[in-house]
Amino acid sequence: MSAETPRRPGAPARPSVYAPSGMRLDETDLKLLRVLQEGAREPIKTLAERIALSHNGTLHRLNRLEDSGAILRYMADIDEGIFGTWPFYWVQIALTQYGRANRSRLEAAINAAPEITQASELVGVFDLKLRVALQKPADWTQLQGQLDPSADLIQTAHLHPIGRVIKQARPHPLFIQDVV
Repeated sequence: MSAETPRRPGAPARPSVYAPSGMRLDETDLKLLRVLQEGAREPIKTLAERIALSHNGTLHRLNRLEDSGAILRYMADIDEGIFGTWPFYWVQIALTQYGRANRSRLEAAINAAPEITQASELVGVFDLKLRVALQKPADWTQLQGQLDPSADLIQTAHLHPIGRVIKQARPHPLFIQDVV
């Protein structure tokens, strides 16, 4: 386990971070995850240099992070402007009482819909927030019918076109120390 890395003045202490398997992630693990969030196509040699670890040590850490569930997959971050004719929308959904009690039915339909790229459960006025790619706003009506064919799960749905992304934070704010 490496020594604590100094933090910027006034920064709160970082809480312990754990992989889904329960494995505690140390400072070197967190450095490696930060570097990977910035660009996962770096060769092992470059990753090793950036986190000040040997090639074999870095490879071992990567395998351990993958096995622990901390790294789920490696993927490309694509400029969404290429999908100009299929813009993204946020959809905020309030469920009926019956919908809340039978959420698994709706969640299965959400997972089966390729137009939905993200779905999050919310706490508050709305129950769900979906990120949806649609050719036109009117296509939501058809998709809503596929998600809730009996019209007994969704009480209201509010569709909001996404104008532009102002900030997409990468890496996660818990990665606050500098990496070479």
